[in-house]
Amino acid sequence: MKGRNKYRSEKQNVHLLEQALSLKERLFSLLALKRGARRLRKWLIIALIAAPLIWGIKLAVDYAIEKAYSMSIENVSYVSRHGLISRSQVMEILGIKHAINMATLDVSGMQATLSAHPCIANATIRAEMPETLHIEIDERIPVVYVEMENGAETGNRTRLFMDPRGVLFPVVEDYHRNFLNVPTWYLQPEDIRELKAGATITDKKSRPIKELIAASNAYTLVEIPAICEIFCPKEWKMVVTLDNGTEVIMQAYEIKEQLERLAMILEHSRVTHKPIRSVNVIPKINPAVIYADTPATAPDEKEKKNDDK
Repeated sequence: MKGRNKYRSEKQNVHLLEQALSLKERLFSLLALKRGARRLRKWLIIALIAAPLIWGIKLAVDYAIEKAYSMSIENVSYVSRHGLISRSQVMEILGIKHAINMATLDVSGMQATLSAHPCIANATIRAEMPETLHIEIDERIPVVYVEMENGAETGNRTRLFMDPRGVLFPVVEDYHRNFLNVPTWYLQPEDIRELKAGATITDKKSRPIKELIAASNAYTLVEIPAICEIFCPKEWKMVVTLDNGTEVIMQAYEIKEQLERLAMILEHSRVTHKPIRSVNVIPKINPAVIYADTPATAPDEKEKKNDDK
């Protein structure tokens, strides 16, 4: 008996024996019923463990979707590097007037819209689930107005701002109300191919202007009155008009040293109560000064010599 049943413990042989039985005998086999019960118990345990997990995931997803669809525009974190453009103005640029939701939010499109704005140098937009939108912008800072010197002749009276990188952008009073009194630089036709927003003036052309503005900001308006106009009739020469009407002739390099001489000349003018009509600060010794009470036809030999150089 022991020898006859020695193979019954092996699963493969058991299955072979069961396959030899009829369907009815296999269906009501005690061994098959036990095996089915074990399998059923196994899947019931798995289902009991998985059901709460699946339910929790479903609740989390439903909550996130509900939060995304209910996100209000008030949930926007906004940072402006220079404080020129307000949060509401940025929303206006983006065309957002009502509540927005995270589900339909086009972050990359919004960032492209801001970055393409001529008054904005850089923009970053980042969505943080479930209900926060982060917006950061870096506005262009006006250094000077730019305008064509021959605008009256050609009819091109376009007036734009220039930023420290030489990029031109439009004047928007709502953004630039603190920069409306910056000087005006009158361009020559060779300075720029086309005067339009987005165009760039080369560093070689714009560097003397930027250095002049930066150096003049180190003085008070009493020491050196505000600069109103800047002309560059020659590549090496600048003619600057101050707020008090004084005309200053300069060269396009050694600007700090020339402004030091100008400050001393203007101080002497205030002490002696002799207003200056024109001054040439290019010479390091004995700069040429024309006072307001000097006849307008008086020759200025030193200025002529400098123009001939």
